[in-house]
Amino acid sequence: MNNSKFDGNIPVNTVESFRSKQEIDNTLNTTQYCFLHDDFFLIKVTQALFEDFQAKCVHSETINESFDLVALFYEICSDGIAAFQKVSMRPEKTTALTSVLQQLLNEQHAYLLLLNLAKMIRMLNDFKNLEKQSILVDLLITDVEFRRLLVLLEWCEENAYNEPEANAELLDEYAYLERNCTLRAETLHARIRGENFCDLDLDGALHGRLHNKDEELESRVFSMIYTLVRCGRIDEALSLLEKAGLYSLVPLLQLRKISRSAALTPFSVDESSYYLARSRSLLKRTVDKIVSKGTSLSQVEACLWSVIVGRLEPALSLSSRTEDRLWCYLNAAVESRLDAAITNVHNGDFDAGIGREVEKDDLRINSIFDEIATAERSPYYTIYRHMVNDDSLSLIACMDMWLEQYEDDLEKFPHIIRFMAHLVLLLRFTGQPVQEESANSIMRSYVRLLISLKLYSIVPYYANKLPLEMAEEMVVEFMCQLEEENVRKDVLAAASAAKMDSVRLCKKIFNCIITRYPVIEEESKTDDILINAWNWLIYPDNETYYDAMLGMNKIMREFFYVDKLDKAKKLLQRSKKWVDKIVDSFRPVIETSDTVEPKLLRAITEYKAYKCYLVSFNCHSL
Repeated sequence: MNNSKFDGNIPVNTVESFRSKQEIDNTLNTTQYCFLHDDFFLIKVTQALFEDFQAKCVHSETINESFDLVALFYEICSDGIAAFQKVSMRPEKTTALTSVLQQLLNEQHAYLLLLNLAKMIRMLNDFKNLEKQSILVDLLITDVEFRRLLVLLEWCEENAYNEPEANAELLDEYAYLERNCTLRAETLHARIRGENFCDLDLDGALHGRLHNKDEELESRVFSMIYTLVRCGRIDEALSLLEKAGLYSLVPLLQLRKISRSAALTPFSVDESSYYLARSRSLLKRTVDKIVSKGTSLSQVEACLWSVIVGRLEPALSLSSRTEDRLWCYLNAAVESRLDAAITNVHNGDFDAGIGREVEKDDLRINSIFDEIATAERSPYYTIYRHMVNDDSLSLIACMDMWLEQYEDDLEKFPHIIRFMAHLVLLLRFTGQPVQEESANSIMRSYVRLLISLKLYSIVPYYANKLPLEMAEEMVVEFMCQLEEENVRKDVLAAASAAKMDSVRLCKKIFNCIITRYPVIEEESKTDDILINAWNWLIYPDNETYYDAMLGMNKIMREFFYVDKLDKAKKLLQRSKKWVDKIVDSFRPVIETSDTVEPKLLRAITEYKAYKCYLVSFNCHSL
């Protein structure tokens, strides 16, 4: 991710229609994607992602484990990333496409972090049943900070390995080096010919020079080893070292596994692995001296050995990407705490530490993310921080604060806002404490975004996550603007599915429109809006017949008052069939009951009067 100000601009305001899932599938067909404009593709996939998230949320109401819901979210992001990657392979890909792809990757990282944190909790339960305890297990159980640091470190490595473009390049380069990594062969041949090149032992290059071809090949090998370590692929790195003939470097890399394998840090001196800690300490101090002296190690070699022994520099200074800098801090923090624990258990027989460039307090999660925040402006790393600290209140607060800054530009950041809204739902789903005012503010922002994207059919579901009055206010407000009959009915059905009171909504929508658009003497487009508004009272069928009768008379009364008989006639023509049905439905009650509400009788009489007048007026006009 770039450290510049975050920009996720997508021209989503051009969305004007819905498309079926089959149409979207056709859009993503690999034989068609190259003919699409990026903007069209972005919009269609964005719509599909939003709809998929809502579908998974509905599905989550039948499951009990938050882990399963997070896994579903992770899967949706993976599908979206795969779709966008098809287009991103084109040389003419746009900045917007690149930005959206990065947003989805960052969101996917967040879900992966939640999954890994949950896995760690499950591992702790398994640790309690181990017959043989170890320093690493004890540290994981007793030191919450170390546990979270290790989760973050492994998460960073997994993210690096899963980077789509980087992963492909990594595999290609690894395959090449496996076939062509006979190191120092050219130097050997040159020495045989009597040329002045360095010795062939491990540190020979420190006292002379290699043949140019060997230097290039060795640099590529060390770069690959560093990348593999960065990606947490220690076994692959060891395999490459052996194939390259660098056997003397294998032990130190093997000892790096101590922070990941409980069996390598036993408490008992009877265990063969007990004395690995001493070897680890010796190797760490040796490498530290070599790196500290500033010898003629290449940059990549210095970075490789410094991170393996837990140093921050020079790798930190040479890392330009936020995720790489974070990994450097986390690596040093994990090594530091593990060193201290090992030294303590071994009663100070040796110092496992290497004289860190930073104090222990600077290697805590909060201080590390404080450092990251000095250069990183996107909200994701702040979200990661609060996630790993299990601080739901701070998480909600930081998201709400970020949204306040971009309140007028919601359409520029659709995926971030969707991500934040679903984090709110996750927190509520798991019963974590949240500041409801801020949480509702985030949900309101998402509902407004959905409305602006014209994703009307999923608006009610998310609106219903707000307090009742607030939810109805938002839904009524946007449904007042709907004109197409099919869209109205679809949204109303979605509201019912979301357990909103559709009858109550229809009444509120009608009253809102009537209040907002009073009839005036001059010709106005709002007259047709009033005519169309009456239909809201017939969608719930017989549950609102009485209100429909009163509503019809109210509009008629307004039109007659300003002598807009043409509009009254138009309303009558459109509604006559329905009103006659309504009147017929009341007839049995009127004929058989002595307690019919006078207001109903007056309403029917009033309607018949309007109808009679308009019919006679029409005949007279002819």
